[in-house]
Amino acid sequence: MFEVPELQTLGALNLALILQLGGVLIVAAVDPYIKKEKRILVFSVVLIVAYLLAEPQMEAGFGDVLFRNDPVFWAILSSAVGYTLRPVVIYLYIRITDNDKGKKILWALLAFNALVSFSAFFVPWAYTFDELLHFHRGPLGYVPFIVSLIMVIWLLVGTALTYKGLRRREGVVPTVISLAVLLSVWMDLQLGFSPPVSFLTVAMSESCVFFFIWLHLQFVREHEAALRAEQRIRIMVSQIQPHFLFNTLSTIQALIDIDPERASDIIGKFAMYLRQNIDALSRESLIPVRQELEHTRTYSDIEKVRFPSIRIEYDIQDEDFSVPALTIQPVVENAIRHGVRGKKHGWVSVSTYRDGDEHVISIRDNGVGFDVESLKDYEGASDHIGVQNVRDRITDMTGGTYFVESVVGEGTSVVMRIPV
Repeated sequence: MFEVPELQTLGALNLALILQLGGVLIVAAVDPYIKKEKRILVFSVVLIVAYLLAEPQMEAGFGDVLFRNDPVFWAILSSAVGYTLRPVVIYLYIRITDNDKGKKILWALLAFNALVSFSAFFVPWAYTFDELLHFHRGPLGYVPFIVSLIMVIWLLVGTALTYKGLRRREGVVPTVISLAVLLSVWMDLQLGFSPPVSFLTVAMSESCVFFFIWLHLQFVREHEAALRAEQRIRIMVSQIQPHFLFNTLSTIQALIDIDPERASDIIGKFAMYLRQNIDALSRESLIPVRQELEHTRTYSDIEKVRFPSIRIEYDIQDEDFSVPALTIQPVVENAIRHGVRGKKHGWVSVSTYRDGDEHVISIRDNGVGFDVESLKDYEGASDHIGVQNVRDRITDMTGGTYFVESVVGEGTSVVMRIPV
């Protein structure tokens, strides 16, 4: 088909780029992990890059036929559209990376660039074409390049700020794409002529592929993490609820034979607890800490009937935050059942307070204590599944921390810190 080697190379290059752009367009349309907003951004980039790929070659191959009525007009229009759209592609890259800061400034730059580019119809300040269609750059001719450079720098800085710390590896792809765009512009400027397919067009076409893969991997990772978290939470709630109910009912059963009147009182408290809080248990979402404290008081009132020697103290200085359901109660339960219930003067202290940018929950007891080094095995036992779940949910649902300090024979301290 192609007798000239240059044409064969150009044809192969065009085929490769078209297949890449078409593949990204099709796969992005059916990919279930990509959100609608990001899918629209990908579609926009692919369509613009496809135009930038096709238009110069259509003009070179068929310009004499298509634009013969006014070739200068069409040359200016083609250049104006190209100069306007290239920074738009970089702006869409910025949006894909979730950098929404300074959108008004970026829109102003894009509008200014478009105004300068299309001003060539009226004044030769940006560029013009003579009757032989020779390009002449004016004093504002580098505005599109400057605007594109600002956009690329914006993309680099935004990527560095958005994907820092543990997420810094996620910013590698946008950073590489930014550098590739800069390199391709420099290479195009060194040529001194306009090739049918510019280095910048190739860089942008390849960027579509890399950005799609990057987006797909991000959304797959987020989706899998969400599924794992949801599954863990469902398992936790299904384990914790029967655990709490079993101990409460066992306490009431023991009271019926010893003190029926008090058993009736505890049943009333338990019924009130169920009416007010069962929805929070099944909702698997954060609840006000005062509601969780009510869980705890109800449980401790029941346990104190069985173990009258223990004392439960509360020092609540901060109630303006939320926690996962069954956060404090399982720790207090663990302190009573495994720490102080066998002591003559056992006590458990529950306090909440604000420490800088964190809400702090502190639960201490003077129980038997344990070896912290064996905490993992200790909490892995069935009797301690509630406390292990507290640690997981504090981390997964609030981004907080869970710290345990214990001394054998002296007691245990559990501190939970939840970011404001």
